Amino acid sequence: MPFHDDLLEQAQHLANREKKRPRQASLRRAISTAYYALFHLLIYEATLNWKQVDQRAMLARFFEHGKMKAASDKQRGECKRLIGSNPPDGPELDSYRHLHNISDTFFQSQQQRHTADYDNSKQWSRTEVLTQVTLVQEAFHSWKAIRAGQPAQAYLISLLGNPKG
Repeated sequence: MPFHDDLLEQAQHLANREKKRPRQASLRRAISTAYYALFHLLIYEATLNWKQVDQRAMLARFFEHGKMKAASDKQRGECKRLIGSNPPDGPELDSYRHLHNISDTFFQSQQQRHTADYDNSKQWSRTEVLTQVTLVQEAFHSWKAIRAGQPAQAYLISLLGNPKG
C-alpha cells in the first residue's frame, strides 16, 4: 500500500482510537496525519511523471508546504470562477469540480493541521476530526477521477511554485 494510503488509514485509526473519550493527542494527530496523507498523495502523483524512477524521491523533496498551499489557493479560486460562470454540464465541469474539491481540501487541511499542531487552546471533537478525515478521503476519490486529465496535471506542476519569467 502506498505511503499516502497508509497515512489516511492511520488518520482514521487515530480519530477512532479511544471509543468513549478521545484524547486530544489522538484527535490532533489524526488531523495532522490526514493532511500529510493528501500532501504525500499529490507529491507521489507529481513524481510519477518523472522518467527517472531512481530520482523520484529526490524530486519529492523539492515540494514545499507553503508553495503547495499558495498553488492550491490559486487553483481553488480559478475553479470557483470557472464553475461560477455556469458552463454547460459535462466532463470538463465535473473535472473542475473535482479539482476544486482537491485544492480546497488541501488548503483547508493545511490550516487545520497547523491549528492541531500548534494551537493548544483549540479543543477538537471527534465529529470535527472525522469530518476532516472524510474530506481528505473525498479528495482522494476526486483525484482518482481526474488524475490523468490536463487540469489535474497542470495543478501538480503548479505545486512546485510560480515559474520564473
